[in-house]
Amino acid sequence: MPETTVLVVDDDKSILTALRMTLEGEYEVAIAETGADAFSLLYAHKPEVVLLDVGLPDANGINLIERIKNIDPNVFIIMVTAVEEAQTIVKALKLGAYDYLVKPIDAQALKVTLRNALETRGLKDTIRRIQKPKIEQYRLDLIGNSPQMEAMVETARKLGRNVDTPVLITGETGTGKGVLARAIHFSFSELPGPFVPVNCTAITHDLFESELFGYDRGAFTGAKGDGRVGRFEEAAGGTLFLDEIGSLALSTQSKLLGVLEDRVFHRVGGNKLHTVSARIIAATNTDLEKAVEEGQFRRDLYFRLNVVNIHIPPLRERVEDIIPLTEYFMDLFNKKYGKKFTKILPDTRKALEEYAWPGNVRELRNLLERIILLENGTTLLPRHLTFLQAAQEGAAPPELPSCPVTLDYEETIKHLIQEALRRTGGNVLEAARMLNMQAHKLRYRIKKYGLKAI
Repeated sequence: MPETTVLVVDDDKSILTALRMTLEGEYEVAIAETGADAFSLLYAHKPEVVLLDVGLPDANGINLIERIKNIDPNVFIIMVTAVEEAQTIVKALKLGAYDYLVKPIDAQALKVTLRNALETRGLKDTIRRIQKPKIEQYRLDLIGNSPQMEAMVETARKLGRNVDTPVLITGETGTGKGVLARAIHFSFSELPGPFVPVNCTAITHDLFESELFGYDRGAFTGAKGDGRVGRFEEAAGGTLFLDEIGSLALSTQSKLLGVLEDRVFHRVGGNKLHTVSARIIAATNTDLEKAVEEGQFRRDLYFRLNVVNIHIPPLRERVEDIIPLTEYFMDLFNKKYGKKFTKILPDTRKALEEYAWPGNVRELRNLLERIILLENGTTLLPRHLTFLQAAQEGAAPPELPSCPVTLDYEETIKHLIQEALRRTGGNVLEAARMLNMQAHKLRYRIKKYGLKAI
């Protein structure tokens, strides 16, 4: 017995008969000749997919999309139209239709479209289950007692209920723009789709369109297989996070603006329209207003993205958040490395609050991870912070080497391995236990970084 129900809505009996014959056996098929009948069957059968004709005797199919979605937000609607009119298709996609087919309907194209819709539905259900544990994680990452943090959390909570509103997050490097973007997605909304981050600095001008919009088979030399889905489609029903938006070239900004304004796009080499159904959050550590004045960033794109702006102040301007963040990261890395740090001495608190934190929250996080990984005990001591004091005063580092806390991932790992090897006299097995790393992976890293071990 088929587990998936497809509701077919069309006033042409011959089409209903043909579609029933095509789909029966693989799907449970319910048929309706009018909009009114469709709603009765929608309640009775609770279909996963609705094949909805645009022209019905008692209603315009386009006008039924919102009503169907209000009854079941998770149902997938595939529009069926006799004429491929761009205006009609765009409107249907914007209202929430998943896809469209043009009469006469090709049986193979119908089956592929249904399979894709159901795979997408299944993927979204899986994403919901996976995202549940993340909700609490990202809510906790918004730690702080400062008025600035409280205001940011309240704004994020409001934005969670307004998924169509673009958001621009600004702030220095390391302040937590990505964390805030994820919190808006995971903690304060119930979007069924995924959170898809895009690092704009990593996309070259030549690859921008294929990366964001995808491409169809044979779109260009080297295009693989049947093409690929772009980031906008990956983020359908979820959030597309455009990090470091200020790094985009002007020509690329123009293409992005067109998509954000029209909310539709074509894959590279394709003719089919696709709708933008993702929330857009952008972030930057640059002054976009200044970039606009200097002609480095489009004014119209800036206004399109900057509907709601959330500025994250640097950590040095919200001292009240330093200790709560420290306690949170202590607990986080205690669990990760099996340690028991629970206390902070008054002198340690003073040192933490007086340091300027040029690397912001990221620097504080890296500091706590380094200390808890390499030190033992239950109390955070002033001697654990001596290299911070040296950096503040412009002095040379202390005798014990310290991992620079604003380095990239690879450099940070290298420094941690060096320190572990030093403390264990070069013993790989002991160093691996200290780092909570498998010995063979540690040996690979040692060889990769040209380090010495016994």
